[in-house]
Amino acid sequence: MVTEALDLQDGRHARRDRNKIAVVDAFLELVRAGNPRPSVADVAERSGISHRSVFRYFADKDELARTAISRQEAAVAPMFTDTIARNTPLADRVRTLVTHRLSLFEEIAPVARLSRALAPLQPIVSAEITRSRGFLRVQVNKLFAAELDAMDPVRAASIAAVLDVVCSFESIDLLRVDQGLSQDHAAAALVESIMQLLG
Repeated sequence: MVTEALDLQDGRHARRDRNKIAVVDAFLELVRAGNPRPSVADVAERSGISHRSVFRYFADKDELARTAISRQEAAVAPMFTDTIARNTPLADRVRTLVTHRLSLFEEIAPVARLSRALAPLQPIVSAEITRSRGFLRVQVNKLFAAELDAMDPVRAASIAAVLDVVCSFESIDLLRVDQGLSQDHAAAALVESIMQLLG
Protein backbone atom coordinates (compact mmCIF):
# COMPACT_ATOMS: atom_id res chain seq x y z
CA MET A 1 0.00 0.00 0.00
CA VAL A 2 2.79 2.43 0.85
CA THR A 3 4.53 1.66 -2.45
CA GLU A 4 1.30 2.24 -4.39
CA ALA A 5 0.74 5.53 -2.60
CA LEU A 6 4.28 6.66 -3.40
CA ASP A 7 3.89 5.63 -7.05
CA LEU A 8 0.66 7.62 -7.24
CA GLN A 9 2.33 10.63 -5.67
CA ASP A 10 5.29 10.36 -8.08
CA GLY A 11 2.86 10.14 -10.98
CA ARG A 12 1.08 13.29 -9.84
CA HIS A 13 4.39 15.15 -9.50
CA ALA A 14 5.48 14.01 -12.97
CA ARG A 15 2.15 15.11 -14.47
CA ARG A 16 2.37 18.44 -12.66
CA ASP A 17 5.93 18.97 -13.98
CA ARG A 18 4.85 18.08 -17.53
CA ASN A 19 1.89 20.44 -17.36
CA LYS A 20 4.01 23.25 -15.94
CA ILE A 21 6.54 22.84 -18.77
CA ALA A 22 3.68 22.76 -21.31
CA VAL A 23 2.40 26.08 -19.96
CA VAL A 24 5.88 27.67 -20.11
CA ASP A 25 6.51 26.35 -23.62
CA ALA A 26 3.12 27.62 -24.79
CA PHE A 27 3.96 31.06 -23.37
CA LEU A 28 7.31 31.04 -25.21
CA GLU A 29 5.72 29.89 -28.47
CA LEU A 30 3.23 32.75 -28.30
CA VAL A 31 5.96 35.30 -27.57
CA ARG A 32 8.07 33.98 -30.47
CA ALA A 33 5.02 34.16 -32.73
CA GLY A 34 4.74 37.90 -32.07
CA ASN A 35 2.52 38.17 -28.98
CA PRO A 36 4.79 40.00 -26.50
CA ARG A 37 2.47 39.59 -23.47
CA PRO A 38 0.21 36.56 -23.97
CA SER A 39 -2.89 36.43 -21.80
CA VAL A 40 -3.47 33.49 -19.48
CA ALA A 41 -6.39 32.50 -21.72
CA ASP A 42 -4.03 32.42 -24.74
CA VAL A 43 -1.51 30.31 -22.82
CA ALA A 44 -4.18 27.94 -21.52
CA GLU A 45 -5.59 27.40 -25.00
CA ARG A 46 -2.16 26.86 -26.56
CA SER A 47 -0.99 24.46 -23.84
CA GLY A 48 -4.22 22.50 -23.49
CA ILE A 49 -4.16 23.23 -19.75
CA SER A 50 -7.20 24.81 -18.14
CA HIS A 51 -7.16 28.51 -17.29
CA ARG A 52 -7.56 27.68 -13.59
CA SER A 53 -4.72 25.15 -13.68
CA VAL A 54 -2.29 27.75 -15.00
CA PHE A 55 -2.64 29.57 -11.68
CA ARG A 56 -2.01 26.34 -9.78
CA TYR A 57 1.47 26.28 -11.31
CA PHE A 58 2.24 30.01 -11.20
CA ALA A 59 1.28 32.67 -8.69
CA ASP A 60 0.68 35.24 -11.43
CA LYS A 61 1.56 36.16 -15.01
CA ASP A 62 4.83 37.76 -13.95
CA GLU A 63 6.04 34.52 -12.38
CA LEU A 64 5.09 32.68 -15.57
CA ALA A 65 7.02 35.24 -17.64
CA ARG A 66 10.09 34.96 -15.38
CA THR A 67 10.02 31.17 -15.62
CA ALA A 68 9.69 31.36 -19.40
CA ILE A 69 12.64 33.76 -19.65
CA SER A 70 14.75 31.40 -17.51
CA ARG A 71 13.78 28.43 -19.70
CA GLN A 72 14.74 30.36 -22.83
CA GLU A 73 18.08 31.35 -21.29
CA ALA A 74 18.85 27.73 -20.44
CA ALA A 75 18.01 26.67 -23.99
CA VAL A 76 20.31 29.24 -25.64
CA ALA A 77 23.13 29.10 -23.05
CA PRO A 78 25.42 27.15 -25.43
CA MET A 79 25.12 30.01 -27.95
CA PHE A 80 26.78 32.35 -25.43
CA THR A 81 29.92 30.22 -25.41
CA ASP A 82 33.02 32.09 -26.53
CA THR A 83 34.68 29.92 -29.19
CA ILE A 84 36.41 32.64 -31.20
CA ALA A 85 40.17 32.19 -31.49
CA ARG A 86 42.00 35.28 -30.25
CA ASN A 87 45.14 34.66 -32.29
CA THR A 88 43.44 35.09 -35.68
CA PRO A 89 43.61 38.30 -37.73
CA LEU A 90 41.44 41.17 -36.55
CA ALA A 91 39.13 41.09 -39.57
CA ASP A 92 38.42 37.38 -39.00
CA ARG A 93 37.67 37.94 -35.32
CA VAL A 94 35.34 40.82 -36.13
CA ARG A 95 33.42 38.86 -38.78
CA THR A 96 33.10 35.83 -36.51
CA LEU A 97 31.88 37.93 -33.58
CA VAL A 98 29.30 39.72 -35.74
CA THR A 99 28.01 36.45 -37.20
CA HIS A 100 27.82 34.95 -33.71
CA ARG A 101 25.99 37.93 -32.21
CA LEU A 102 23.49 38.16 -35.07
CA SER A 103 22.65 34.45 -34.75
CA LEU A 104 22.34 34.64 -30.97
CA PHE A 105 20.22 37.79 -30.95
CA GLU A 106 17.99 36.55 -33.77
CA GLU A 107 17.25 33.48 -31.68
CA ILE A 108 16.50 35.32 -28.43
CA ALA A 109 14.93 38.51 -29.84
CA PRO A 110 11.25 38.06 -28.84
CA VAL A 111 12.06 36.91 -25.29
CA ALA A 112 14.85 39.50 -24.95
CA ARG A 113 12.36 42.24 -25.77
CA LEU A 114 9.94 40.84 -23.20
CA SER A 115 12.62 40.68 -20.51
CA ARG A 116 13.59 44.29 -21.16
CA ALA A 117 9.94 45.36 -20.88
CA LEU A 118 9.63 43.55 -17.54
CA ALA A 119 13.00 44.59 -16.10
CA PRO A 120 11.96 47.96 -14.60
CA LEU A 121 9.37 46.21 -12.41
CA GLN A 122 11.09 42.88 -11.77
CA PRO A 123 14.50 42.98 -10.07
CA ILE A 124 15.18 39.30 -10.86
CA VAL A 125 14.78 39.91 -14.59
CA SER A 126 16.80 43.13 -14.38
CA ALA A 127 19.63 41.33 -12.59
CA GLU A 128 19.70 38.60 -15.22
CA ILE A 129 19.94 41.16 -18.03
CA THR A 130 22.81 42.87 -16.18
CA ARG A 131 24.59 39.52 -15.78
CA SER A 132 24.15 38.68 -19.45
CA ARG A 133 25.37 42.10 -20.56
CA GLY A 134 28.42 41.76 -18.32
CA PHE A 135 29.28 38.39 -19.82
CA LEU A 136 29.00 39.72 -23.39
CA ARG A 137 31.06 42.81 -22.44
CA VAL A 138 33.88 40.65 -21.08
CA GLN A 139 33.72 38.53 -24.22
CA VAL A 140 34.32 41.58 -26.44
CA ASN A 141 37.10 42.92 -24.21
CA LYS A 142 38.93 39.58 -24.27
CA LEU A 143 38.47 39.12 -28.01
CA PHE A 144 40.01 42.50 -28.80
CA ALA A 145 42.44 42.68 -25.88
CA ALA A 146 45.49 42.97 -28.16
CA GLU A 147 44.11 46.02 -29.95
CA LEU A 148 42.79 47.65 -26.77
CA ASP A 149 46.06 47.04 -24.88
CA ALA A 150 47.95 48.85 -27.63
CA MET A 151 45.93 52.03 -27.03
CA ASP A 152 46.26 54.75 -24.42
CA PRO A 153 44.24 53.49 -21.39
CA VAL A 154 41.72 56.33 -21.53
CA ARG A 155 41.09 55.81 -25.24
CA ALA A 156 40.96 52.04 -24.77
CA ALA A 157 38.26 52.41 -22.12
CA SER A 158 36.20 54.64 -24.41
CA ILE A 159 36.60 52.31 -27.39
CA ALA A 160 35.71 49.28 -25.24
CA ALA A 161 32.54 51.04 -24.06
CA VAL A 162 31.50 51.89 -27.63
CA LEU A 163 32.27 48.34 -28.80
CA ASP A 164 30.06 46.99 -26.04
CA VAL A 165 27.18 49.20 -27.20
CA VAL A 166 27.68 48.46 -30.91
CA CYS A 167 27.68 44.71 -30.23
CA SER A 168 24.72 44.77 -27.84
CA PHE A 169 21.29 43.25 -28.36
CA GLU A 170 19.70 46.70 -28.24
CA SER A 171 21.90 48.14 -31.02
CA ILE A 172 21.52 45.11 -33.27
CA ASP A 173 17.76 45.03 -32.66
CA LEU A 174 17.58 48.70 -33.72
CA LEU A 175 19.48 47.93 -36.91
CA ARG A 176 17.27 44.96 -37.74
CA VAL A 177 13.87 46.27 -36.65
CA ASP A 178 13.89 50.08 -36.56
CA GLN A 179 16.31 50.57 -39.44
CA GLY A 180 14.95 47.57 -41.35
CA LEU A 181 18.36 46.25 -42.35
CA SER A 182 18.61 42.67 -43.57
CA GLN A 183 20.86 40.35 -41.62
CA ASP A 184 23.56 40.69 -44.32
CA HIS A 185 23.37 44.50 -44.37
CA ALA A 186 23.39 44.68 -40.60
CA ALA A 187 26.43 42.39 -40.53
CA ALA A 188 28.29 44.54 -43.06
CA ALA A 189 27.50 47.72 -41.11
CA LEU A 190 28.66 46.18 -37.84
CA VAL A 191 31.88 44.80 -39.30
CA GLU A 192 32.74 48.17 -40.83
CA SER A 193 31.97 50.03 -37.59
CA ILE A 194 34.04 47.68 -35.43
CA MET A 195 36.95 47.74 -37.84
CA GLN A 196 36.95 51.52 -37.82
CA LEU A 197 36.92 51.59 -34.03
CA LEU A 198 39.82 49.15 -33.76
CA GLY A 199 41.75 49.77 -36.97
